[in-house]
Amino acid sequence: MNLLYKKITLSGAALAFAAAALLILFNGNPGDFFVDDTLYSKEIAAAAARHNVPAQLVRAVVFQESRFNPNARGRKGEYGLMQVLPSGAVADWARYHKVPPPAPDKLLEPEQNLEIGCWYLGKALHRWQEYSDNIELALAQYNAGGSRANRWKPEKKDGKLLPRVTLASTKKYISQITKRYRNYLK
Repeated sequence: MNLLYKKITLSGAALAFAAAALLILFNGNPGDFFVDDTLYSKEIAAAAARHNVPAQLVRAVVFQESRFNPNARGRKGEYGLMQVLPSGAVADWARYHKVPPPAPDKLLEPEQNLEIGCWYLGKALHRWQEYSDNIELALAQYNAGGSRANRWKPEKKDGKLLPRVTLASTKKYISQITKRYRNYLK
């Protein structure tokens, strides 16, 4: 009887340790373990190449924004894989291309969503290309807007961005995406 109790206790401890390891590994969300981050690889590669954005960075953004769910909807009205906002990235994209903004159901189509999201992210990367933290600045712009990214930019082009970011959610967003991006580069 005592031996059985020890085995059960050991099994429970091992299970608790495994659960804690998953939480740490997946930034507190063990469900991330089950996300298939190879979905839409061809579409991501094509849109990323058109807009001179590393495909691994786009994958990291898609993971963070929608967990590769093309039907994802955000609390502020964002749509699809890259959680593009009709009044933000979508409107900018439509204005730049001199076309009407796509209807909301079109924003859920992976190709259209990736096209707009990669265009917007590519524009941000180009804007901040002279900064050593250009990826972090582009992610700050993607998440919190260009005016905030401009306020947060380091005084020196080789300075660090994260200590200057005042929104905890944006700081976390940038950190999680850059960590995943570095993992995808390996």
